[in-house]
Amino acid sequence: MLSLSRAAKKILGREQRELSNGLQKAFQGVSISGVNVNMHVHSRSLSTHLGDNNNPNDALIVIGSGVAGCSAALIAAEKHKIPVTLLCAGSLPTDCNSYWAQGGIIYRNYDPAANDSAASLVADVQRAGAGLCDDGAVWKLALDGPDRVRELLLDESEEGRYANVPFDRTQDGNLSCCLEASHAAPRIIHFADHTGKAITEHITAAALNHPLISVVTDTIVTDLITAETEDKQKICLGTHTLHKNTGQRQSLVSTRGTILASGGLGGIYEHSTNPAGFNALGSSTSLATRAGAHTSDLEYVQFHPTALQIPNESCFLLTEALRGEGAILRDRNGRAFANDFHPDGELAPRDIVARGVFNENQKVDDGNNVFLDITHRDSEWLKSRFPSINAHLQQRGMDITKDHLPITPAAHYTCGGVTTDLEGCTNIMGLFCAGEAARTGLHGGNRLASTSLLEGLVYGGAAGDFVGRPEQGGLVHEILKETLHRSSETRDQIREWQDGKSLKKNSAEAENDKEGSKELLKKVRRIMWDHVGVVRTPIGLTHAMSKLAEIKEEASDLMRKNPCVETVGIRDAAYAGESVTQAALANRVSAGAHCIVLEGPDVNEVEASIEPQEDSTETSQEIGGALRLR
Repeated sequence: MLSLSRAAKKILGREQRELSNGLQKAFQGVSISGVNVNMHVHSRSLSTHLGDNNNPNDALIVIGSGVAGCSAALIAAEKHKIPVTLLCAGSLPTDCNSYWAQGGIIYRNYDPAANDSAASLVADVQRAGAGLCDDGAVWKLALDGPDRVRELLLDESEEGRYANVPFDRTQDGNLSCCLEASHAAPRIIHFADHTGKAITEHITAAALNHPLISVVTDTIVTDLITAETEDKQKICLGTHTLHKNTGQRQSLVSTRGTILASGGLGGIYEHSTNPAGFNALGSSTSLATRAGAHTSDLEYVQFHPTALQIPNESCFLLTEALRGEGAILRDRNGRAFANDFHPDGELAPRDIVARGVFNENQKVDDGNNVFLDITHRDSEWLKSRFPSINAHLQQRGMDITKDHLPITPAAHYTCGGVTTDLEGCTNIMGLFCAGEAARTGLHGGNRLASTSLLEGLVYGGAAGDFVGRPEQGGLVHEILKETLHRSSETRDQIREWQDGKSLKKNSAEAENDKEGSKELLKKVRRIMWDHVGVVRTPIGLTHAMSKLAEIKEEASDLMRKNPCVETVGIRDAAYAGESVTQAALANRVSAGAHCIVLEGPDVNEVEASIEPQEDSTETSQEIGGALRLR
């Protein structure tokens, strides 16, 4: 078995080297299949299996029910006939961040007049990513993307295994393709202004209806189960879980692998477009960090430039598509100012627009100084094109056809994450990652509009394919089975978690722990917004590191004493916040979504380390001074 393990490491090591060298992998075509929509929800309880003959632990574990998780599950189950257990924290599988995506998903505009191509998309992604994207990751998205959309989302076959999403179409029946910021061609397909909702409802229905996929709801993953092979390769053998409502502790073992697809960490910021709740508190980053998986590029947290800001309310996303359709950024005096900070104005990359909005808002001491205005467009068209936004505004006494909408930048998307190759493999054998949770190198320093849903399809599908291929996932499967068979360490981990008892507390004490966790989460969010936000400084980041370390210690103690949704959530948020802050503090060069203002010796040190580049529009002052915003 030792030689087999070495062979597997050779295969996986070769692919990791290909990623680091930026080599492009060969891309395979995919077949088309489909699924009927039937939004019933079923759930089953978890049980622990330790290698008995009745249950060989052959089910792949997928954590997260968004586009990436469902794509991975469907490809593994339908294409490779591998059973899948899909875990989600919500009571419904549609309770995920993918559901809230408004604008659309990148496809390919096949109208010759659009002048669209894979190369055109690659250029747009790289430009938005501030030159920090990995070429192989970008080309994979551009080349595999259209096939994955057709396979997973545009399936009209009779078999009904995947989804057939009713995207908006033109009068002649073709898909309606719209333009968004920083795209050179209109290539975004959509369902009004709630594309994520439409896609999520259909793709989760496909997962629910698939006979090889078991969807387990109300289940929070607290930690990963890890072990070592005989030659000291760290492997992942499953998860420890906590039932959200009953508090029951269980463990799930898998020799097929575990895929992290539980989204990003935008919810650890005070102003965020991510929905309230557990989903956006950085669980994948936190789980991976504690297990010893590598993370990278976490300093690149994208701030969406246009989130509706109403006092005492959570931010509400105002989609990029509004600016793509002509919305104008104005100050409180009605002056259009976007061309002050970039020649592309409202259609500049998100990081640039976000800093422009942030800077403009800093010019006043009270209230908003930035508003989004699309009142010049036809009112009936606006209501039909953006019905969800219109309804949200009407409930608050506002009118998209008449009002200038007060906005703020808000934490939106995690460009970095758990480090993977182009097939979702991490440095831990048997642990995979896909979607917003992963860092493939696709986004570089800043994400291009409408890439997130496509990223989930392409890289979730790639992880499912890797697990299913005999020469790749099959080899990993054999190694994990052999290690599980002999690993007393794994059995000890499971028994320790399942037999562990929370300190006995009365209801009042337990409630105090929950309230204490909520207060700590407020502190994390305030620290992240004030010191690790749109514009950062070394002093602020150092202060944040100190405070977050204290909170992490307190949160870990609370979770150990009283495991529940609140204590698990604050522990995840503290780990994730510390990881982002540490990455930001280590990178003294502003690029993309990471803007750090340096003063004194810091500026000279960074400027001296930067070699001038041809065709660069950045000056050393802009880089060293982090585009100083006053």
